[in-house]
Amino acid sequence: MIKGDQATIKRAQSAPAGDSSVYINFDAIKELPEEYEVVVTAVKYDPKKLDESFSNVGGKANPSYMPKPELMYKIAEACGISGSAESETSPMIEEIDINPMLMKGADQAPTYRRKTVGRRVAKRSSRMMEDGSLIWSSLSTTEYNVWERCLELWSKEAMYTEGYTKESKFGNKYENTYRRQSHFDGEMKFAHAKAESKAYLKTIRELAGMPTGYLPADLTKGELVFARIRRSNMALKMETAARLQAISQGVGQSTAQAQLFGPPPVEDEEPPIMDIEPPYEDVEPVEDKDPEIIAVFKYYLPSITDEKGKISATKTLAWLEEHKEDMKSNEGFYKKAVKNLAGIEEAIPEAFRIEHSEF
Repeated sequence: MIKGDQATIKRAQSAPAGDSSVYINFDAIKELPEEYEVVVTAVKYDPKKLDESFSNVGGKANPSYMPKPELMYKIAEACGISGSAESETSPMIEEIDINPMLMKGADQAPTYRRKTVGRRVAKRSSRMMEDGSLIWSSLSTTEYNVWERCLELWSKEAMYTEGYTKESKFGNKYENTYRRQSHFDGEMKFAHAKAESKAYLKTIRELAGMPTGYLPADLTKGELVFARIRRSNMALKMETAARLQAISQGVGQSTAQAQLFGPPPVEDEEPPIMDIEPPYEDVEPVEDKDPEIIAVFKYYLPSITDEKGKISATKTLAWLEEHKEDMKSNEGFYKKAVKNLAGIEEAIPEAFRIEHSEF
C-alpha cells in the first residue's frame, strides 16, 4: 500500500527515468510484502531562493548545489533513515605552530606544541528498503579541525583591521592572545557534535541515493520526492491482537508473534564501527572560558537560515558577549535571550541538539 499526497504520488509515478527530483523505485515496491507499507513524501524548497535551502559548493562559474543540514534532516525523515546509536570518536592530535594564538608574526621563530586540534568521528546509518530488509550505509568518517577554522577567522580579522590598526565593522573579536585562546576553547567544546553531524549528513546522502551535487536545472521543481518503508497498520493491529490474546492465555509475547508471522527473520546485526586509534598520546582537554549560554548560541548560529531569526540571534549573542560578566543582573534581557535560544532549538531535530544546563 502506498500512502501520501495523491497528487505527489501521481507525479512521482509519471516521472521519466532519470528525473533528479524523484528517488523511489516503484517496481521494487510492487514486490513489497503486505506486512509493510510505503509513505511517499515531497521535501519542499523554494526554487527561486536556492540559497535558503542549498549551499553552492561549486562556485559562481560552475554552480553545484547540496542541501543544507536542515533540508537533509527532512530528507532523512522522509526516507526513514536512522543514525546508529553509537559512533566512534577520537581526538585529532597534531604538532602545530601556536604563534598565531600568541599573536606572534610570521617573521618570528615558530613555537611548536603537540595539541588536540579537533575531533574525528565514524558513523553509520540504516534504512529499510523496498523488500523490507534493513540496509546499512558505509562507514562515514569525518574530521572537524578546530585549529584550521580558528586560523582562518583570525587571519581574516587581521586583514580587515590591517593588523589591528583600525576597528573592524564586526568588532575586533580576536585582537589579543586571551581572546584567541577563548575562541579556540569554545570551538573545541562542540567539535565532536559538529563532526558527528557532518558524518551523519554523508550517510543520509548515500542511503537516499542523492548525487554529490545538483545543477540549477535539476532544482526547478521545488521538491525532492522520497519513500519511507514501515510496518503496515494492518500488520501492527494483527500483531497487537495476537499478543493480547496470547497474554490472556498465559503465552509469551514472542510465541504470539511466531504464531502470527512464523519465526522472525534473522536480521543482520549492526556492522561494527572500526576502532580508531589516536596517532599520538592524548592531552589534557582545554577549558571553555565562555559562559555556557554564549557557547551554545555560537554553536547554533551558523545553522539558522531564516534571515530575521539570524539577525535576532546575532543581536542576542552580541548583547550576551557585551554583558558576559553581569548578564543575569538584567533579568528582562537575560530571560529574553533564554527564550530566543529555546525558539532556535525547537527548529532543530532533537538528535542534533547539544546538551546544556537549564538557563
